[in-house]
Amino acid sequence: MELYSNNKWTACYGNSYIAEAIAWSENGNHVCIYATGDTAEEADTKLIAALHELKLMPGASSKTSSSKEEVLGDGGEARPGEEESGL
Repeated sequence: MELYSNNKWTACYGNSYIAEAIAWSENGNHVCIYATGDTAEEADTKLIAALHELKLMPGASSKTSSSKEEVLGDGGEARPGEEESGL
């Protein structure tokens, strides 16, 4: 499984911020995970906490990036041409 998260994907919709992560399996399945907050930082923090709770992200070796995509999880490479999410 590959897990992608980028805090540049966090966007404001209405009065809330929404943070997003996308997971792909080796079988071609994918899932999007969202978290909301009153600020972008709160939404990002809630998303990271949820990923840890779901055991989708290791504790000490996790990475996030505000400048480019990072793969979280199995150490694979980012998918080429992946666009920032417009939700």
